[in-house]
Amino acid sequence: MDQFANQRALIEYAEAHDLAYAWEGSSAFAKRWRLAQLAQPGQYQLVEVPTKRGISKALLFPRAILRAEYEAERPFREAMAIKRARLAAKRAAKLKRAGEG
Repeated sequence: MDQFANQRALIEYAEAHDLAYAWEGSSAFAKRWRLAQLAQPGQYQLVEVPTKRGISKALLFPRAILRAEYEAERPFREAMAIKRARLAAKRAAKLKRAGEG
């Protein structure tokens, strides 16, 4: 397990190497940690970072994973946008009918 000098060093390292990170205790960390157990070794990296509250752990992983997940969810997002638009039109029509009567 690697250790960084501080949070800023971790952030700079992640940006320089096109990595994303999740802090221990966050829901993102829990999700990524479960995925890390199933992934190829070396894809996820657990690191320690000194903070004001002591040593915190962070999980580094390639940003490409986030991009791939975002693209995989595109059909769902598009379907939800269509559904929201349809419901908004339905609400507007209902309000218009209520205003006329």
